[in-house]
Amino acid sequence: MQTNASRASGALEAMFREESVFDLYSRGRWQVPDGLVAEVTERVDALAEDPRAALLVVDEHPVLHTPVPAVVADVLGITAFLCGDVAVRSGSWRRLDHDLVRSHLAGPTPGRGGLDGAYAGWAAPAASWRPPGGALFRAAGDDRGLRRLAWELTVEILRALAGIESLEARRQSLVKLYDHAAADHDLVEATLSAPGTPSGRARLRERWADAAADDLVTTLPELTGGVGYLSWIVDGWCAAHQHLADTVPGGDDVCTALSRLLVQAGLTAVPPELAVGVRGDLYAQVGARLPDEVRTWDAAGWRGRVRSWLARATVAGEFDVARIWLDLAVRLTGVVQGLPGDAVTPDPCLVPVGEFQDDVRRLFRVRRVRHPLAGVVAAPSWLAPEDVFPPVGHRNGHVRGTAGALVPADALDEATDEATDGTPDEAAERDAGHVLPGAGGPGRARASALAQATAMIDRIVGQPALVAVLRELVDMPAQDLRLLVTGPPDVGTNLAVDVLARLMTMRGFDGTAVWLHHEQFALLDADSAVAQLRDRVEGCDGERLIAIEGLDRLVSYERIGEPLAQELHRLISAHGAQVQLVAFGGPDGYRRLVRASPSLAAWWRVVRTREFAAGDFAVLFGRALDRRGAATTPDALRAAGDLLAVTRAAVASPGEAGRYAQPVDEGRNAGLATRLADLAVAAARRRTNWATSPVVDVVDLPAEDAEPASDGPASEESAGTESAVIEAPPRHAQGAESGRP
Repeated sequence: MQTNASRASGALEAMFREESVFDLYSRGRWQVPDGLVAEVTERVDALAEDPRAALLVVDEHPVLHTPVPAVVADVLGITAFLCGDVAVRSGSWRRLDHDLVRSHLAGPTPGRGGLDGAYAGWAAPAASWRPPGGALFRAAGDDRGLRRLAWELTVEILRALAGIESLEARRQSLVKLYDHAAADHDLVEATLSAPGTPSGRARLRERWADAAADDLVTTLPELTGGVGYLSWIVDGWCAAHQHLADTVPGGDDVCTALSRLLVQAGLTAVPPELAVGVRGDLYAQVGARLPDEVRTWDAAGWRGRVRSWLARATVAGEFDVARIWLDLAVRLTGVVQGLPGDAVTPDPCLVPVGEFQDDVRRLFRVRRVRHPLAGVVAAPSWLAPEDVFPPVGHRNGHVRGTAGALVPADALDEATDEATDGTPDEAAERDAGHVLPGAGGPGRARASALAQATAMIDRIVGQPALVAVLRELVDMPAQDLRLLVTGPPDVGTNLAVDVLARLMTMRGFDGTAVWLHHEQFALLDADSAVAQLRDRVEGCDGERLIAIEGLDRLVSYERIGEPLAQELHRLISAHGAQVQLVAFGGPDGYRRLVRASPSLAAWWRVVRTREFAAGDFAVLFGRALDRRGAATTPDALRAAGDLLAVTRAAVASPGEAGRYAQPVDEGRNAGLATRLADLAVAAARRRTNWATSPVVDVVDLPAEDAEPASDGPASEESAGTESAVIEAPPRHAQGAESGRP
């Protein structure tokens, strides 16, 4: 049997490997390039050995050998500040600030070798450094010349820290702040002459914070001061909590959750600083609630409930939001414990960060084998790492094609008009005449498949979550595919399948998809339904992508839902990477799937789509006009988007049988945009004496109270188009085996 390491993909290894990982919960995991920390450390050591550094020395420091150049102490403080004050960090480089000054440490580096104590596996230290400076300015005293030197060395520290990707945005914001301050004569004078007392330094910090532009404060919220930073934390935490509570059952309401978070931090009364910036009456509500929570507090019970809730959120696809929740909860703990002063490293802190990390590994690093009673033991299979640590996607390639076909670049716009529906605007645009032979060997075929998939994705409108997931899959096409798309119908179904089928060619699949529909099984008895599902899935083994329409309904049927769910779970377990699936469900599809079969639900990565907005319709309308050789004015484009959004909302949704009788509902999204383009172009041509390239204006759009566009085509061209849309199935839908039911 293969070892775990040989079974795991590169990304999966990175996910569970701790070496060379720096993970800021607020930014994401970053694989630290080999040699980078050593390079930055060399820059720091060079600064410490600079003769100028010897003029500013620290005689006492809690973690450094003393006396020590103040520049070393400020490297420690600035790096911690760039990570974020009391921000959660994980990975082997979680104490990067200490690692950069390791040769000056009085003891072992915290966070390496298991020295974090209660924070094993993560850290969230307070970062008291603030501009214009810390140890350097204190060491300079009231000497103006030494203060100028302290300023100069602080800027050089910021330059020395370049290249640490997770910190780069905040580092650049600090550099901009120092550049702005250097051009402000009054601020320079205040910095050089302010009293060196604690109150003088505090007022100087405030002046620097006031001088920061809004975009810098957005990146560096700590500049708003203790009360402002607390307000920023609470605002973000409330938003994250409400999102999770709306998505995952079992969470407390915001007021109760915030009260309990304060109690776990050791508070018995609501700090008055929370009254600033907290939403609505939340401060008063928490104040009324807190005494009861203090009286009935059960630390272990609270921690266990939060851990379970966040684990369910992770399984439900809300991994990133769960991490934000934890990060801000820890920050809040450290800030309120430090009031009325600066934030402190939280102690105590019952926020289950370590347990969350354990749960991520427990839930997603799963080796699945078949029990002997259930059949032949299967090879171990790993869940996709991107369910937990999605990489940053990027665009590449310039050619698009349907699954199994290469399309010239000049046909790209025509072939993908309504990329969000997958509805062809004109049947001829998928004509086999566009197909080019695949040549150049496996390397070129792989590059072509990636380029085609990427170009398809580039045309998607109005579905950012779906686009993000598809880009990740393009970046890492070797991962197993278990994708559940939930949301309104016909907002990306066909195109997503085309993209994924193209990616599957790199696994040896043939580039086509087999569609299964829940209604295929509705009238069957349990034995027949299970047998048909088994035959269809095993018939695709290692050859074709499987697309399931209405997975949530399939497993919810009263007579056959449970056995079908069990069989699908068994097939995925037994066949592993040979079975690749994408499924679609309604807006609450994942919840229905969890209720019907938690074991089956655990396989899927969830992405949620949304209804089109007016701006999305405007994009589709503009594309339809481009293909017809027409232009439009900005006002007409906006008006068309508004009209299409209103029309779509007014179109009565078909019954379930009607919806699934055809692959596409012609009254949705791109179908509406196409029909409106036909009407507008015809009106513009009449208005301009039949100009071949008319400019569509607002007057060419039908009035909102005109006859609904869905009642019939507006022209012969439109009629032909609609007929093609309704009657001619997409290329992948032709044939009994590969077609949609």
